[in-house]
Amino acid sequence: MLDTGMVNYTLGIQVQMLAMEELNTAYKGAVIPHWVTQELISLNTISNLKPNFWVRDKKQSEAGIDLIFSYKEKTIPIEIKSGATGSLKSLHQFIDVSEHAYAVRVYGGEFKIENAVTPKGKPYLLMNMPYYLATKIPDYIKWFIENNKVKI
Repeated sequence: MLDTGMVNYTLGIQVQMLAMEELNTAYKGAVIPHWVTQELISLNTISNLKPNFWVRDKKQSEAGIDLIFSYKEKTIPIEIKSGATGSLKSLHQFIDVSEHAYAVRVYGGEFKIENAVTPKGKPYLLMNMPYYLATKIPDYIKWFIENNKVKI
């Protein structure tokens, strides 16, 4: 289903969801990526944004990025995490094979940009965005790339 509210209603959990103080724990955090993607889909009424994701399927190893966003010639990985922490293993794998060094994490924390390094040693910039900025992802990615130059 495309609508998070309809998913909750169909599953009979709408009352439970409304009573929760913290959505990060709902269904092991699965509601948060659905909601963020819905926010981006809602922008389609005023733009041509279409949510996409990335999957690397390799023997004994699978990786996936929740969303990818095209900005000019760059494909920007967006990881959506429930809570303020979480592994970025798939994001690191994407960055290691990418021709640029920009990534985004939408999470339950504060806005900040940090210098990061993948386990293989590739430096990159990570823009951390709180959930409430989900519909502003296109604007923030533009600002992020245009104002934070990084060389690889």
